[in-house]
Amino acid sequence: MSWSAPVPELVELFDQSICTDPRIERRTLFGCPAAFLRGHLAAAVFRDQFVLKLGDSDVARLHEGRVPVQFEPLEGRRMRELYVVPRGVVADRELLDEWIAAALERVAAWPPKGGRARPAAKAKAAPDEVEALHGLGPRSRELLAQAGIDTLDRLRELGAIRAYVAVKRTGGKPSLNLLWALEGAISGRRWQDVARDDRTTLLLALEDTLAMPPEALD
Repeated sequence: MSWSAPVPELVELFDQSICTDPRIERRTLFGCPAAFLRGHLAAAVFRDQFVLKLGDSDVARLHEGRVPVQFEPLEGRRMRELYVVPRGVVADRELLDEWIAAALERVAAWPPKGGRARPAAKAKAAPDEVEALHGLGPRSRELLAQAGIDTLDRLRELGAIRAYVAVKRTGGKPSLNLLWALEGAISGRRWQDVARDDRTTLLLALEDTLAMPPEALD
């Protein structure tokens, strides 16, 4: 799949309309900005589309003739409860805010995504050392170090997808278990939970990121 960057004006609108909410954690998905609330994806920008997490009842209540379509990052691969906001709604800030509020209200009602609490780091370890991250073994830490990822801050900055791609592009041959472990380390969940709950989302994001030119990942 050919890669294209998100529309800058849409990214700016996304940041101004949803990422100002203090509950939101801004991450990257499919190489584009995404908003997570309590560990759940609530909204994203994908190329020229503004995407929100909405239920059937939200869609029925909000659309008023502006019917959203399900988000389909790849042909034939629809993502459950993710809808592309109609352009007429995106162009109307007051109306867009109403749609965003519905999405956040829905996601905020869900239990937070999380697994076992992270174990306390050893006293001698610096708080941002990768080796203190939950779920990463010696081999995983070695692969990350070879890719120049040797701090927790750097791993969080890149995110699980870009960190995994960085390992691949430095000659490492990581299994998908590393991807699950990286996402789990960042979000404080077991890699098994990540593999079960986020497998499709992460694989689609990985496919899109691998299609990017290397300079886009720098």
